Amino acid sequence: KAHAAAYVISAFRIAWFKVHKPLYYYAAYYSIRCNDFDIETMCKGYDAIKAKFDEINEKGFSAGQKETALADELQLAMEMYKRGIKFKMIDLNKSDAKYFTLDEEENALIFPFRGLDGLGENVAKMIVEERNKAPFLSIEDVQIRAKVNSTTIEKMKTLHIFDGMSESNQLSLFDF
Repeated sequence: KAHAAAYVISAFRIAWFKVHKPLYYYAAYYSIRCNDFDIETMCKGYDAIKAKFDEINEKGFSAGQKETALADELQLAMEMYKRGIKFKMIDLNKSDAKYFTLDEEENALIFPFRGLDGLGENVAKMIVEERNKAPFLSIEDVQIRAKVNSTTIEKMKTLHIFDGMSESNQLSLFDF
């Protein structure tokens, strides 16, 4: 009986957070329970998430295991957007290696580095460690100090994670 009571109390706590502190609920849920993300779709908003969700559902049983897991995450993301909470792209200065970060001013969750497909946990931790030592000066600086491979750097460029950052530490006398 004590075990069942513990489950009920836990369910009440979870429900309370989902109703009264939804930003914290979704941050905890996505940080702990979810592993596969479609970061591009999830940051584009409700309509993009709904389209991807419908695409996976149309496949039916031919959808892969990863797609089926993603469909559950997308369904919760649609609920989240309906409640006025959104996702923000990975931020080189704010994102954590593993856990979603809160942006309470914009009522949003900032993706962690692990949300980027192809970026391993060790590299994600290295980015955060190096960022805490000193700010990154350039894309080249990120690649060298955090040991990020060139494929991942290119993916980060396409996701606009490096917007406003120079390509290398070299200064040019002729750029005006």
